[in-house]
Amino acid sequence: MHEAMKTITLRDETYHSLLVLKEGGDSFSDVIDRLINRKNRDIREYAGALRDSTVLDDLHMFTKKMRSSGRARI
Repeated sequence: MHEAMKTITLRDETYHSLLVLKEGGDSFSDVIDRLINRKNRDIREYAGALRDSTVLDDLHMFTKKMRSSGRARI
């Protein structure tokens, strides 16, 4: 037995964003459900996620450069 279905209207860019997020045999409902469930997660689940990444180091260096260039203009 199928659940009730609804038709919705999406902007083209929204449709393409959802399309990119589809995995395997996902339906658009599966993608939307996954996004809704992700939104309600506890931020603590992400603690340490960037531990082995250089992203924070790169961001720190970029911020340092921007602050230096801002002081030079004063």
